[in-house]
Amino acid sequence: MPLAYSFHAISYEYRSFNHILCTEDAMSFPAYGVEVYRHDASGCTMIDSIPGITTRHEKIERLLDLLNHAQVSPIHFRDTVEDFLS
Repeated sequence: MPLAYSFHAISYEYRSFNHILCTEDAMSFPAYGVEVYRHDASGCTMIDSIPGITTRHEKIERLLDLLNHAQVSPIHFRDTVEDFLS
């Protein structure tokens, strides 16, 4: 009996989220983070997130463009963000 293989398209979507970041000296300010979602035949699932990446909207937009355009694997998500910030 032949084996049947089914290949499902998998894609990743990176989205920003905003939140309030509190510092040790009781200061707070708006910050942006990134969440990664996996889209496949079974639906959409958030699989990782990094809060507090930046306070600048234009910087988070550049990072999202990079992550989404390159379809960065979630395995490399944290390293890519770290490289982007350095």
